[in-house]
Amino acid sequence: MARHRFSLSIVIPVWNGWDLTEPCLRSLAEHTPDDDFQVVLADNGSTDQTATAAPTLGQALFGDRFIHHRLPGNLGFAKACNAGAQASSAANLFFLNNDTRVTANWLPPLMEALRADRRLAGVGPLLLFPEDESVRAGRVQHLGIAVADNMEFRHLYEYFPPDHPAVQRQRTFSVITAAALLMPAPLFRAHGGFHEEFVNGMEDVDLCCRIAQKGGRFSVIPQSIIHHHTHGTEGRFDHESANLRLLRARCRDAREDFCALLREDGFEPVLTPWLDLAVQPSASRLAELNAVLHASPEIHRLQTLLLQEPFWDQGYARLAALFEQQAQPREAMAAAYLRSLLCPGLDALRECTRLLRLCDIPRMADRYATRLAALEDTLADREGLRKKARSLLHTTHDDAVRRQLETFLAE
Repeated sequence: MARHRFSLSIVIPVWNGWDLTEPCLRSLAEHTPDDDFQVVLADNGSTDQTATAAPTLGQALFGDRFIHHRLPGNLGFAKACNAGAQASSAANLFFLNNDTRVTANWLPPLMEALRADRRLAGVGPLLLFPEDESVRAGRVQHLGIAVADNMEFRHLYEYFPPDHPAVQRQRTFSVITAAALLMPAPLFRAHGGFHEEFVNGMEDVDLCCRIAQKGGRFSVIPQSIIHHHTHGTEGRFDHESANLRLLRARCRDAREDFCALLREDGFEPVLTPWLDLAVQPSASRLAELNAVLHASPEIHRLQTLLLQEPFWDQGYARLAALFEQQAQPREAMAAAYLRSLLCPGLDALRECTRLLRLCDIPRMADRYATRLAALEDTLADREGLRKKARSLLHTTHDDAVRRQLETFLAE
């Protein structure tokens, strides 16, 4: 095919998982009415029905705009994406995980944002957890990746409600996920695509960091929504440690922005007892919220406030207690679970473990218990914590966090 036959190539790397790929393709056909795009399925030698079903369904949904690019074996995410990009013939590339479902009008806001601001190297949609029966259903999975101290990459406002003002505010990042990433094809090729030494992890962080070092920026467009099941690929985290070592060797100059982004939205970074970064409302807002607790609020009032202030630890604790008092253990467990995700303190983890056992969810309770035991071992190792604090003092640039570390070391 001639170059730039289409304005967009949607590149989907797959390895098995036809039960995920099929609804992904159907959602693209349903919610992408324009015909100025192609779909390139970069198939890593799938051994399930992908090999036979994908060409048939792709042809039925997209006609000759569908390419089943069959690779000789499971080459991994980076090589599959690069091969898919090479097989494409469009001005722009949209990398999309197969464990996603696009929604109505997902594409126009992305294309418009990329056209409107030439300083943007790439854009992505707001990724939400699927609307299922889980506690996190419909909440934020990804709206951008922030860089914390010691090159820790965090999904900003993960588990927030999608209509929260902090979620709806568009901002720029050094890094966004390639689970759904739109960028100009020439720019992708100019930077050599995804680095192929990574194995199913950190390829997108590495690419974005390399582009950011040249002045490029990325943004998530909240008007574009895609549901993301996450971790749909078997063995997704098998190479996590090696990938992280490689990333740190290649991207030493990633710009720390996590604390600054939090403060722009009225939140404050704080340290857990084991010296990980956590988040809470500002001191003034926290005082207002805790005054509500003294007024003995009802369940509905607390639920409303927690949608507005998802980092309010005491609010979740009171809500869970009220649900349990009213003999609603499942609802109590859901509140405790969200608390453990958004406000990860020891009390939050203990309460979540207890309520998981009360609700007869043993495997998850066991995972929480294991995590608690590991944290208690960490807290018992005071010299190890002091060593961690001294190390963080050399890496973090945030004055408030530095003061917390200095206070810890002075104790």
